[in-house]
Amino acid sequence: MPSTTTCQFGVLLLSTRKYDPRHVMKSLWSRINSIVARIGFRFAPEAVSLRLRYAQALTAQGCFAEARLVLREAVELEPDNSAAHFALGSVQTSLGCLNDARISFARARRLEPSNPEIAFALGNIYFECAEIDLAIRSYEGAILLRPDYARAYFNLGHAFKEKGLLVEASKAFRRALAVEPRFYKARFMLAYAYALMDLNDEAIEQYRLTIHACPTYVKAYYNLGNCYLKKSRVADALESYFTILELDPSHARAHFAIGQALARQGRLAEALVSFQEALSVRSEFPECHLAYGRALEAVGRVREAIGHYLEYVNDPAALEQRQEVEAHIDYLNRTLGRREITSEMRAYREGSTSERPAFEG
Repeated sequence: MPSTTTCQFGVLLLSTRKYDPRHVMKSLWSRINSIVARIGFRFAPEAVSLRLRYAQALTAQGCFAEARLVLREAVELEPDNSAAHFALGSVQTSLGCLNDARISFARARRLEPSNPEIAFALGNIYFECAEIDLAIRSYEGAILLRPDYARAYFNLGHAFKEKGLLVEASKAFRRALAVEPRFYKARFMLAYAYALMDLNDEAIEQYRLTIHACPTYVKAYYNLGNCYLKKSRVADALESYFTILELDPSHARAHFAIGQALARQGRLAEALVSFQEALSVRSEFPECHLAYGRALEAVGRVREAIGHYLEYVNDPAALEQRQEVEAHIDYLNRTLGRREITSEMRAYREGSTSERPAFEG
């Protein structure tokens, strides 16, 4: 059992497991601040600044419910304190109380309309509540107050993308990069917007620049591979997908993508291995069952292919090609004279599926 060291405040600080000394010191400092502030406002109960300091320390420790109580007292003591309303909104957001957070941020903004952080936070709440037009207005308001606000441009791009306004989204991501050229997530999203607009050459360039800025960004390699595959640059696509496996050997979608790329090259034996690897990592993977079934059928292993087609049509997440695959299963059954498989499929549909885990995209 690993040994531990406990400080005088009863807080676990060290263990034989890996830890970040900076995190330990930050945690200790926040607890000291918490104690100092708590003692302070016992002697000065009307001091809102001490309550804000105490709530900040509690938030740093992850004690959001306790921080909310302290901040509610603060806004009752000083209803016109915008910092207190803003801090309360932030804690309510962390607790998932979005409607309460929206009210707190709106009050903070009315009290301090020139604060871009408040406008930005309110935009985030609107976005989470799917009120995208209001989110756009808030992000644009934050940018008017601070023209070099890279995060506001970034979130504005997301809001435009959510509405399908890809040209506007790409402009916002480019502005975020103009302010902060090393903002690799903004570059990734710019590439993503280009890919959605079928600007594959531009997307490839931006994904490559993203990878240059962050060589371990798995999503960038995956999307880059997909762009290469769209342009029939299969060898380049495979290089991207295999790089993902160097970073994360259990990446199911990378194994699946490799199988698709190999199948496109006619390397079916290798493709089958990749599909099998993907399913060993994630069995609930309808697209992979379908692709695996097609590859098995192509090499003459029809009975095995039917099994994977059945997995596909019986998965609640498989909607797009279900009828087509069902018809193909019926055709194969007639060809092979295996009607019991059709009966098995029907029985499965009529039975309970409540124990099957939901597919995660």
